[in-house]
Amino acid sequence: MTYCARRVINPLPVVLKPQPDELLSSWLARHATFYGIARRRLLDHVGLSTPSLEALDYKPSLSVQIMLAGFFHCEPGAIAAMSHAAVRDDLHCLVRRISSLQACRRCTEKGENAGAAGVVLKSWMQGWRITCRSCGSRLIDLAREKTTTNELDQTSLFSEHWDFAREGEEIFERHALGAVEAVPSPLTIMQLLLLPRWPEPGEMSDVYRQLRLLNVLLPGFDETVHQRGLKATWSTKLVLPIPFRVPLLAGLAIVMRDPQKMISYLRVHTRFHGTKRFNQIEPGEITATTGPVSH
Repeated sequence: MTYCARRVINPLPVVLKPQPDELLSSWLARHATFYGIARRRLLDHVGLSTPSLEALDYKPSLSVQIMLAGFFHCEPGAIAAMSHAAVRDDLHCLVRRISSLQACRRCTEKGENAGAAGVVLKSWMQGWRITCRSCGSRLIDLAREKTTTNELDQTSLFSEHWDFAREGEEIFERHALGAVEAVPSPLTIMQLLLLPRWPEPGEMSDVYRQLRLLNVLLPGFDETVHQRGLKATWSTKLVLPIPFRVPLLAGLAIVMRDPQKMISYLRVHTRFHGTKRFNQIEPGEITATTGPVSH
């Protein structure tokens, strides 16, 4: 990655203080703006041939951490902490590589007022977050996903499940960052919750209405999705709009309070080939992951 491993380090005279939870590429981009140079020029100065600043966010090597630390008067660990290096490998599929998925109005305004406009936080790129890791505020979607009729109501859709969703987010966070290893993975549970289910007695079932296992835990989920006129392909995405992360995280929290019992219960309601996904989970490996929600 470096074109001159032994070049003499010429530290930058002024180093900007990183904002809480700031992404590495965001911090580096602010330096490029401060010095009035192109981002490519900044990379050339520190001796990195990586194609973009964003390429450093994923998992910078130890040599890159050491090199950047030398130029920016900090420890290599501080460089790693601004990247997604701590995220478990199985969850990197939920980390956005380029543009932000979501944002926090409070932190955006705070950064602008503090002369740190354009700051991007790590939690804004991570597909399991519904709140800002820095201040705890509710995140807003930047993609502005649309239904066939109108824009999603980000503040009220599935809001009745918000407390459970916060608990699910904390479970996901502890697993993602290695504090606790949940078995099976929270991502596996969320994928199970999107499998098709059998209709309840007297429930209408047609080709236009998708029935998901999540509805077994959160009655009314399928009806809400159907009434909103959402496309049938929305559940195939790994990273969903925040309004749909809320019920999924809530379902995760419910399952992980007693995973052995809940997974068996959901298996009974699973339709067709979906049962094969349950067969991949070894009963002896299922463990509960619960704990207090951090704010």
